[in-house]
Amino acid sequence: MSLALGWLVGVIDVAQFLPHARHTIDKRHDAQAMSGLSVWTWTIATVQGVAWIVYGAANGLMPILLPNLVITPVCAAILALRLASGRRSEPPDPSAQERNPSGR
Repeated sequence: MSLALGWLVGVIDVAQFLPHARHTIDKRHDAQAMSGLSVWTWTIATVQGVAWIVYGAANGLMPILLPNLVITPVCAAILALRLASGRRSEPPDPSAQERNPSGR
């Protein structure tokens, strides 16, 4: 029973990331949409996934290891796309105009 539950939770865990990953890939060129993604959240999710992979591998727990082998690269990809979108198009600093109204 607990093994079946572990696999069920693993499948649900993977499934919860897929819609967000798809949306992120679809919107990867939209800097405004990408700015809504938290860098900290996806950093933590990626680190957490790595920790679960290590834990699952160390303890031979396939229902923990295998889903996280799928989830962690997805989290890392979302993080990478978010970071890349920030480099491509930094939002304008509204206070810059206030400091220098002439635009020079």
